[in-house]
Amino acid sequence: MTLPSVWGRDPFIAAGCRYTNCMTTTDKSLVNQSDALIFHPNNYNYTDLPNCRFVHQRYVFLYYEVIATERDRLYIFSHPPKGYFNWTMTHRRDSDILSTHPYGSVQRRKTSSMADMILPRPLRLGEDPPDPRSLFKDSLNAKLIGKKTKQVAWFNSNCVTLGGRENYFREMGQYIRIDIYGACGDMKCGPANQTNCDELLRDYKFYIAAENSICPDYVTEKFYRALLSDVVPIVYGGADYSAYAPPDSYINAADFVSPKALAEYLYVLDTNPALYSKYFDWKKNWEIIRNPTNGWCDLCEKLNDPEQPPKSYEDIGNWYYDKVPCISGASVPFKKMYGVREHLENVRREVSN
Repeated sequence: MTLPSVWGRDPFIAAGCRYTNCMTTTDKSLVNQSDALIFHPNNYNYTDLPNCRFVHQRYVFLYYEVIATERDRLYIFSHPPKGYFNWTMTHRRDSDILSTHPYGSVQRRKTSSMADMILPRPLRLGEDPPDPRSLFKDSLNAKLIGKKTKQVAWFNSNCVTLGGRENYFREMGQYIRIDIYGACGDMKCGPANQTNCDELLRDYKFYIAAENSICPDYVTEKFYRALLSDVVPIVYGGADYSAYAPPDSYINAADFVSPKALAEYLYVLDTNPALYSKYFDWKKNWEIIRNPTNGWCDLCEKLNDPEQPPKSYEDIGNWYYDKVPCISGASVPFKKMYGVREHLENVRREVSN
């Protein structure tokens, strides 16, 4: 179960939550004293559910993965009674509690000048306009990009995926060099979760942050590790990335008519340092949070709110997998990836109608 690593109230206190009177525990003897019970699909045992359920208790569905085959394999999607779960706590933005804890998030810096920004922004007292000559320098982030000598990296050990990312980037690899680390390539850096791999990324200009499934709101640690490692992520997935990161912080495969067109754009950036450096201007106003805890804070706050209305999900599998379904690489030919976003929007319209 993916819960804070420290039990009791400590996680909520350490996170600086507005409410810190919540506590977490795995002690099942306290089930009747709990305001919320959290269920994770991997640990769900329909033969070992609470015998008694109190009216005030919220049953919370907690999940971060999106694997279409799991729906048939995991009992949580087929065995719970109708209306069993009250709240959802997932990476999906339509969850009752949005939590991207294992992946990451982007938040505005406290020192950002973008707060309540109106364009053009008035200059502060004593602040001068930029020297026009500075706008024509070869690189506006020279220290950041000066040591980058390689083009595209990809850490990948899942070689066949439902999203078909391997097909797209195999095609792109015919037009630009892609160094593939892990089981799907011939390069090694040690276990992909070790810091030496992240340090290796700093030699590259681009990193393939491709998800294994094309699913709504599915943005994993691949994206955030690239942003943290000062390399431009190339994203491939079913999320609206503009809702997750500022403009010009990533390159979306969905914006290009073909893998070749994307490779040609990368070549332009690779050979024009000033254009490439624009992809790091976002760092002035934004920062990366690798293990955000706001979801746990929100859960505690909702449990402290006596005005929370009654709610339940008739079918949790329908909400998680059918309401806005994932799409397979086979259903969206990789040379038409520009249509993924439109396809998802069409699905949303059909469901709402």
